[in-house]
Amino acid sequence: MQKTHRRVSETLFVLTALFATNVAAAPINATLNKPVTLNGLFGVLRAGSPWDPTQPLGAPGSVDDGVFAPEQTLWNQGSIWWDATVPGSENNSIVIDLQGAYHITGIITQADNNDNYQIDYFDPHTSTWTGLGYWTPVDGYGLMTRPSGDQVTPLAITFDASMIRLSAFGGDGYFAYSEFQAFGDPIPEPGSVVLMAAGLGGLLLLRRRK
Repeated sequence: MQKTHRRVSETLFVLTALFATNVAAAPINATLNKPVTLNGLFGVLRAGSPWDPTQPLGAPGSVDDGVFAPEQTLWNQGSIWWDATVPGSENNSIVIDLQGAYHITGIITQADNNDNYQIDYFDPHTSTWTGLGYWTPVDGYGLMTRPSGDQVTPLAITFDASMIRLSAFGGDGYFAYSEFQAFGDPIPEPGSVVLMAAGLGGLLLLRRRK
């Protein structure tokens, strides 16, 4: 009986330790290498534009590959860029599917310096798109990181999301994203929470009986 009691206690200790470790773990980059959908027409310049039309358009996945461009890189060099004055590009957006629900606690992005960059998220609890806010223009040239410019410190902010939508407005109409990252933790499925609670309850009951 003592041996069984000890085993149950050890099991409870291990489960408790694992749960505590998971809670204390640093938030992960929830957007890293997740599927990206481009909505609209990208990579086309207005007639007579002074910008080099041969600059490469980044692949969709480059916006969440975890790699920032050097600060002040040319705005349309390897980024996801568009010219909002071109028909078909007026309402472009970039959607990142997180492939699950996450509790986000920080965001950081790199985009062209002189425009407004909008961020919306799909709320898994209400199944609706919600506007989070937007980054305003910053001093500098070309691709610049927000909020800090150091490509390290995300903006502390809290929301739950299963998808992120990036868009832009204002400025000169030449828009570009080169990187977006959102940090947080997965939200357990309701069934998983119930199963864990039931398992712990059963172990506690077994411990009492022993």
